[in-house]
Amino acid sequence: MTIVLDVLNKVVDLGAFVMMPVILFVMGMIFRMKPSDALRAGITVGIGFKGISLAAGLITETMTPLITQLQEQWGLSLDAVDLGVPVVSTMSFSDGRFVLMMFGGVLLVNAVMLLLNLTKTLNVDIWNFWHYLFIGSLATIISGNILIGLLVGVVYSAINLLLADRNQELICEVCGEQYRGLSFCTMAFPVLLPIGRAIDWVIDKIPGVRKIDFNLKKVPKKAAFFTEPIMIGFIIGAILALLASYSWDQCLNVGMTMAAAMFLLPRMISILMEGLSPIATATREFMATRFPNREFRIGMDFALLVGDTDMITLGMIFVPISLLLAVILPGNRVLPLVGLTNLSYMMMAPVIASKRNMFRGLLIGIVMVVLVFYMASAMCPLITELGIQTGLVEAGGNYTLFNTGEHVGFVLLQILKIFFPS
Repeated sequence: MTIVLDVLNKVVDLGAFVMMPVILFVMGMIFRMKPSDALRAGITVGIGFKGISLAAGLITETMTPLITQLQEQWGLSLDAVDLGVPVVSTMSFSDGRFVLMMFGGVLLVNAVMLLLNLTKTLNVDIWNFWHYLFIGSLATIISGNILIGLLVGVVYSAINLLLADRNQELICEVCGEQYRGLSFCTMAFPVLLPIGRAIDWVIDKIPGVRKIDFNLKKVPKKAAFFTEPIMIGFIIGAILALLASYSWDQCLNVGMTMAAAMFLLPRMISILMEGLSPIATATREFMATRFPNREFRIGMDFALLVGDTDMITLGMIFVPISLLLAVILPGNRVLPLVGLTNLSYMMMAPVIASKRNMFRGLLIGIVMVVLVFYMASAMCPLITELGIQTGLVEAGGNYTLFNTGEHVGFVLLQILKIFFPS
């Protein structure tokens, strides 16, 4: 078991940049691609992932000190610290036995669902299995039983597969046909989109408000210059720096960095999609000959969507909005930091659900951020206990995760508490 665990840890540590080309090359061989074509496609995907990582890193490196400055300037002090994905994912991988059980369970359930035609998605996004490990670990704390924790994590993964299948047509409609043959099971995204659509349906029932439509792609020609990705990045970046009382040269630096990120991310996504496209096509053709009248998709990281200008724009707009909500929401305990640098991921669902109506996206985003604050506050005791058990945080503090949320996992944990009250 130790050898297997060591191998698994090595695979996870390599990251998507290295391992996705290997996985996709193997898939290409299985689905009868030429070795040279499969290798080229896999390496191209790896280059795309590395490019996305570098471009997204520009945003994180620039926004982290800016957000800290905003918090200090506005005098924000709340008792629950946002640990961020790197720390929480490390917690989730701390129990080697549980990691092996969860990986095996998730892959087995995915295979069974494919065979029974309950899903169209083959989820190869193994790095993001940490979400199932995370919720499963919290379920183990609640129940005191590792098998119940395993069951909760596997059920979470199955629900995400079902939701991902339902979402994909709308994603292709809004984001483009290049995403045909893929689906996205990452974190809360599969459930955020239905929530966003439900909020959009409510907005449709409000007279006056339902007629407001602001789409960056439909602005008058004279103003179109200011809606170009690089201009949006520069302007919003500079404004955020001004709010943080940065000097004029720092404001220009932040503006240029955000403009660079807005320019580079879509291009990195296009490189990645260039590699994925032939593999997705080969998968569909291979499956079509063996399973007529069935559609199959490859489950990938939702980071493939993050190069979208509207999503990045809304994510930057929500930095000050989220800090304001942290202060005014009654009962909120969370001081967000790390999660604020990744708000573009949370804004994917509002942009898609509203079909790029930025006004509606703003309203949907506010509701979603409010939900995340309250979920993160409610999960604080469990996450703190998990952190102490794994030795990654010290006793005496309060810790949580403010990111894109774990809505399905949160509901499963609340149901579990009914049967295992503390």
